[in-house]
Amino acid sequence: MQGDRRIRPHFKSGGSAVLNVCTLENARNLIEIFCRARENESERVPLERALKRVLRQDIVCLEDVPCFTRSSVDGYAVAAEDTFGASASMPALLRLAGEVRMGQSPAFTLQSGECAAVPTGGQLPEGADAMVMLEEAEAFAGGVIAVEASVAPGKHLIFAGDDAKKGQIVLNRGTVLTTRGIGALAALGYAGVEVAKRPRVCVLSTGDELVDPARTPVGAEVRDVNGVMLTAAATQAGAEAAFCGRVPDDADMLNQKVSACCGECDILLISGGSSVGVKDAAANCVSSLGELLFHGLAVKPGKPAFAGTIGKTLVLGLPGHPTAAYFVFELLARPAIYALLGQTAREFTVLAKLNAAVPSNTGREEYVAVRLEEGTAEPLMSKSGLISVLSRADGYIRIPRDAEGLAKGASVEVHLFC
Repeated sequence: MQGDRRIRPHFKSGGSAVLNVCTLENARNLIEIFCRARENESERVPLERALKRVLRQDIVCLEDVPCFTRSSVDGYAVAAEDTFGASASMPALLRLAGEVRMGQSPAFTLQSGECAAVPTGGQLPEGADAMVMLEEAEAFAGGVIAVEASVAPGKHLIFAGDDAKKGQIVLNRGTVLTTRGIGALAALGYAGVEVAKRPRVCVLSTGDELVDPARTPVGAEVRDVNGVMLTAAATQAGAEAAFCGRVPDDADMLNQKVSACCGECDILLISGGSSVGVKDAAANCVSSLGELLFHGLAVKPGKPAFAGTIGKTLVLGLPGHPTAAYFVFELLARPAIYALLGQTAREFTVLAKLNAAVPSNTGREEYVAVRLEEGTAEPLMSKSGLISVLSRADGYIRIPRDAEGLAKGASVEVHLFC
């Protein structure tokens, strides 16, 4: 890349085997620069397939919505001045000039002293400027309507353009489409929209000890949690994700598998093999095939994490421990997916009070899972190899690297899990 967008690796290929940790901010910046420069292409999809997709166009209102003034109640269209002073004891007597049917424009104009029956959503006839609710009027023989309440101009009306004006931008590029957004698109006359193509994410698990979750482990074997968990997390973040298998601790086999995956995806997630050890070859693999951006993250859990590039593919190395792997996904992989989508990362947070003290003296930013209940946050302390804590957590709290923990009763910002 050229100019100011050049990526400057924090950890050089062939460097020391000791982790040279990168701050979370620097790590995110390196990843975002790479991803923003490779923002995914667009594709057009029909509205029924647009849910949770990211808009690649501003949605402009092509006409006033609604395009006519309509009633918001069942009742009678009137000229407001004909009702002034009306009450139950002294109603205003108006002649029924006609009835408006849904989906049809009135073929008549109200004259002074006249009214028209109009259903909710029906178009207001010319000459009317207000609606009287059905329960505030009484019909008599001979087409006479007794109006028992005074109404002001504009009462119970939805005017043309009240919802959206012609030329108004209703949804911005980068918006994630919800069911409500899709409803708005339909109301504006859009049958399809331009959205970002889903980033392709491949997930690899590494380790001699891993077996399929459906298999009963024997001896020191363990079920592979990260493969399915990270694939599901990437899908939930908006990617087209695929689990590409488990690779034993063999450098040649890992190199072959990584090379094959990088030709097929935008992001490759490798879990395990990111620590500094005899069999931990993932970072070395990326370094030999491409460029290592950093190896080591100044957070807990997740210190062994790394990032690199192989051609046009971003490779993220996540710890093998499931809890640590999930936190690194949230901190690095999810923002990377959002960047490829051209989506603004959104975090949802709530304030709560800790119901227990949380010690910390790691010298790194620490992330602790918490469960929320009635305005309090319960820290779910766990060893990093355990996974059950995540299933009970609603989000996490951040402890700054220079803090020595948080006291019971402290007010904390809880980052909610998606």
